[in-house]
Amino acid sequence: MDLLEVVKQAKTLVNSKAKHANYDRVVKQAKEYAAHITGEGIDDYLKRYAIRESKEMFKQRLQLTNSINPALANSLMKPFYKVSRNNNIVKKFDFKDPKLNDKINIMLNDFNGDSIDNTDGLETWLKTRFIELTFADPNAFVVLEWDAAGLKEIIKPRPFEVSSEDAYNYDYKGAELQWLFVASKIKYNKKDGDKITQTDGYKYTLYAKGFTVVHEQIDRAYLNSIGLALAANQTFETINNIDYLLSVYNTNLNYVPAFRVGYARDITTKGKTFVNPFNPAMPYFRKALKVTSELDITMTAHAFPQKMQYVQKCQGASPTEPCDNGKCPTTQDTCKACHGSGFKTVTTAQEAIYLPMPESKEDFLPLNDLLVYKNPPIDIVEFQKKYLQDLKQDTHLAVYNSNMFAVTEAQFAKTATEIDSNMEGIYDAIEPFTEKYSKVWKLIAYTCAALSGFGLERNDFDLVHTFPADPKLKTLGILLNELKSVNDSNAPSFTRDIINNDIAEVVFNGDIEALTKYRVRHNFYPFNGKSSDEISMLLSTQYVSELTKILYSNFEAIFTEIEKANPKFYELKPADQWKIVDEMVLKFKDEILQTAEPIKIDFGTGQAAAATASPGDASGADTGTGSTDGAGQSAQPGANPNNDGQQATQ
Repeated sequence: MDLLEVVKQAKTLVNSKAKHANYDRVVKQAKEYAAHITGEGIDDYLKRYAIRESKEMFKQRLQLTNSINPALANSLMKPFYKVSRNNNIVKKFDFKDPKLNDKINIMLNDFNGDSIDNTDGLETWLKTRFIELTFADPNAFVVLEWDAAGLKEIIKPRPFEVSSEDAYNYDYKGAELQWLFVASKIKYNKKDGDKITQTDGYKYTLYAKGFTVVHEQIDRAYLNSIGLALAANQTFETINNIDYLLSVYNTNLNYVPAFRVGYARDITTKGKTFVNPFNPAMPYFRKALKVTSELDITMTAHAFPQKMQYVQKCQGASPTEPCDNGKCPTTQDTCKACHGSGFKTVTTAQEAIYLPMPESKEDFLPLNDLLVYKNPPIDIVEFQKKYLQDLKQDTHLAVYNSNMFAVTEAQFAKTATEIDSNMEGIYDAIEPFTEKYSKVWKLIAYTCAALSGFGLERNDFDLVHTFPADPKLKTLGILLNELKSVNDSNAPSFTRDIINNDIAEVVFNGDIEALTKYRVRHNFYPFNGKSSDEISMLLSTQYVSELTKILYSNFEAIFTEIEKANPKFYELKPADQWKIVDEMVLKFKDEILQTAEPIKIDFGTGQAAAATASPGDASGADTGTGSTDGAGQSAQPGANPNNDGQQATQ
């Protein structure tokens, strides 16, 4: 559409205020999702059992109810936060212009950021607010907005959130958004004589391809009083006797710079709207709200010991003010001693119950029988608690086809097969979100390029954002369980090495320097994935080079020396790192040869032969009777097969 058509359509939408067909449904869903996530407004979803509960009793139950649903929703959201922290995400862009690439990088870092700390702007927003919107309001839109910038300034795009309630109408052709009509509530100044008041109004915005049209409700009398000067892109317009300030902006984009947040299609609307990730578990959320409320009222009203005791009748405050069932018979006032109860009771720790001494032994009443505490049965309480725990697990099963995050690891992580089965369900639930995440990242990066002058007709660019097949959601406990299973099953060493790397990423999560150090050291470690028994066997053979044995035996010492001599070692290129490590290993070899002590061996002839033990020599010394292998070891006829350095009897 050209500009005139867009302005005409905007006027039509403002006049009709037409909403899309599923407006009421998505607004209702967003309200309930937000209530279960935040706890705000959760009372609206607690139902009164009218047959047995009066309005007053229901009101009291609302006051006592402390919903666990926000905690339950939080546990369901956590895996989504974890997946966004994956260190193996592939993301890159190249628009074939180094200066343009640098500018885009600045724009992405400053996305929704500030002038002081403007690093990882887009990444931070995606890892936080985008996930919150995905759960709280999946039918919300995010529009990319920006302010005009000078010739030497870099445009700073920012996200503008449009709730499902404000997104009145929109149109899609296939998966491409054609236009979005937004109605936002505002306050505007209204002049009535000499009085100026803040008045409720609306601001209507039509986001279309190439243009943005804004109708903002105004009071012309007030604007005239302040002498407002209209800009070149502004004019006044009256629709249905309401005055608006009409502003038109040219985005120079051949698409609408906006996207809908959700990714899980709503089958009820045939995929025209979205539901949030835990929508399949909503029946359990509603049940949990009901059961929690019942448990709270049970704990308050019944789950405490009942005190029963014999007490004396109140005698009154004084002889002139006796007590008769809580009333003073002479004045008909409430007794000042018992405050109307009619009984003499203990109210503080400084008081006691005094009984007259009986005249005979038979009249004595055992003091233990004067007061007793009766504990109520707790079967119903235990049942409700167990039911709540079952509901929590059921919600996880409904969302992830796994209750792995709802129970302790000892209960489910017994074998590698069980772990894989649990994780597959979680990966299946997470994968559509990662696809949406990548799509949003690429849209924002491309928009930054377009705003920086990249021609929209060009297609010679690279724009990639993909998540790995393994989202790395396993906890340290799960990985240790897997490692144990792999060790017990004698699995190949590369399998053990993969798990060790995953463990390192969990341990060093957030510490990039430590993780980098681990990865570099891992590249040089000679026996990655090997067990201690396998390493011992390899060291005793001639199939491992002398330098490898030196590197393994002195690994920590070698890298300590390297770090002292080269503080920037872990930042060097791999080729330079290899060169430094090789030189350090040779240095250690020379030191070992220089410090080796002569070994005297008695061959039974009464004479001693002196030999120098070389590093890696499995036989202990070269007697000259066997051939020497390339590793500096001696092959001895009749040597003991355990290779323990002792001479076999011949």
